[in-house]
Amino acid sequence: MTIETRRPNQHSLSRRNITFASIFVCFSVATGIYAYRTLKIGTAAEMGSGFFPVMLSIVLALLALGVAFTPLSANAAPLRFASIKSSVLVMGSPLIFAATVQTLGLVLAVALTIFFSSLASRFATLRQSLLLSAGFTVFCVAVFHFLLNLPIPLWGDLITG
Repeated sequence: MTIETRRPNQHSLSRRNITFASIFVCFSVATGIYAYRTLKIGTAAEMGSGFFPVMLSIVLALLALGVAFTPLSANAAPLRFASIKSSVLVMGSPLIFAATVQTLGLVLAVALTIFFSSLASRFATLRQSLLLSAGFTVFCVAVFHFLLNLPIPLWGDLITG
């Protein structure tokens, strides 16, 4: 009979990773099934309203499976809870966008959303948050307004009158 021992820096699967991956797989499967049953999927050439949610749920499930089987090193730091400030800023960011996109427009809504969500990091400086906000705003305007031609005004009712 042999006893198998692990070397100190040998990697093993993490119960933490498997637990979180299982939660994400269940969420993505439920979302994907709901979108598939209730929304028109369409094709890649003519996408229906359910195409993106179904594809996103598939990608989320695949990423979650990748995380589940990622080995965790023996000296990995334990999980920590996020601060209340960080949690409020991250979870409130979609609300900021939703509340401001009509009145302020895409440019200012994206800028405010990214600025406030970047402040959730304990390492973020004001300068970094402003630069990230400006860069991401330019990217979003280029993609959503100019490339995809989405009917979201660049400047909202409050600015244009």
